[in-house]
Amino acid sequence: MNILHISPYVPDVHANHAGGVCMGKQVETLKKNNHVTVLTFVNNEYEQGLIKNHPDYYYVQTSKGSFVKNAISYLNMPNMFAIRNSKQFRDLFIKLVKEKDIEVVHAEFTAMGQFVWIKDMFPNIQFNLVEHDVTIQSYQRQVQDSKGLKHIYCLAEYNKVKKSEAMYLSKADHVMTFNQKDANLLKKNYSCNNVKVLNPYYGIDFSESNTIDKIPNSICFVGQMGRNENHVAAMRLIRIFKKLNRKEWKLTIIGAYPKQELLDQESENIHITGFVDDINKEILKNEIAVFPLTYGAGIKLKVLLAFGLGLPVITTSIGAEGIDESGKVLCLAESDDDIANAINELLSNRDLLKQVSQKGIEFVREKFSWNKTETIFKELYQ
Repeated sequence: MNILHISPYVPDVHANHAGGVCMGKQVETLKKNNHVTVLTFVNNEYEQGLIKNHPDYYYVQTSKGSFVKNAISYLNMPNMFAIRNSKQFRDLFIKLVKEKDIEVVHAEFTAMGQFVWIKDMFPNIQFNLVEHDVTIQSYQRQVQDSKGLKHIYCLAEYNKVKKSEAMYLSKADHVMTFNQKDANLLKKNYSCNNVKVLNPYYGIDFSESNTIDKIPNSICFVGQMGRNENHVAAMRLIRIFKKLNRKEWKLTIIGAYPKQELLDQESENIHITGFVDDINKEILKNEIAVFPLTYGAGIKLKVLLAFGLGLPVITTSIGAEGIDESGKVLCLAESDDDIANAINELLSNRDLLKQVSQKGIEFVREKFSWNKTETIFKELYQ
């Protein structure tokens, strides 16, 4: 089939964030049996370098100015959707549909669902939407966690998201999520019954051996630090770590675009990496991973990544969503004290550390095989 893959970020299995990695794997898989054209946004200097690895990709360059202009021009849309409502992208989108004789549009993230209007111009085209998370859930949690003017803004955005997401989902031919809980949320909130559950790709090839030496008594957090939910969680973990007051322990915060508040926490036993070339290698230096998330939505690929690399993971119920919500393998902890106690227990018991590590690897291999996604793609695109 002739497929047009559209995305808000550059799809690449070596991207510095989980969404980009997962989209990159989808593109690779789709190309095995189809003619795939990729149209994406390039959002920053890093992605400018990344796009050079894909001379066959079509793209539109964004800027802070274009984001602000679009946000102001389309006040009726949620801000995160409006910034993607680019005339240049729309024109190139239509041009590629015509020139490449596109049969199916494969859209990534809810924000790209806005381009479902292509079905009005080309009634025979199929539009499939991959919901990386249920956007309304993320905004609902922001409304609950905010106060004052921020609460008013979040509530207004929530109402716009609910209206927009409902429209995109109702017009899409097929909707895909990365876990059953999100599929259930779509059914509950939007009566969306045409949902297929994919397994996400989180960046691990189990055929590779990992022989990197561990830093003794080391803890890490992983995430794209430009996202506020990751920043808040990282700052929370630093506060917990400081209260533990263990001079021989090390904490590493791994991820691009850390804010100055986070960079200011750098010390003898707290390291803020910023962008790293090989995120897996950086994670593997540590003994455990901790994700004290308080909000966000969708499956947390960073949890799967750390798990698959053999690190025992301590996280909240939000971090466990769609993965292991009963805590059979994940170490679930909600309060600061419970998180601190879980860290103490794992780092003071080497046998337990090894046992949980092995269980995590086996769990991810069994429950989150990419083969399931390949099978679904073959069924959809034949």
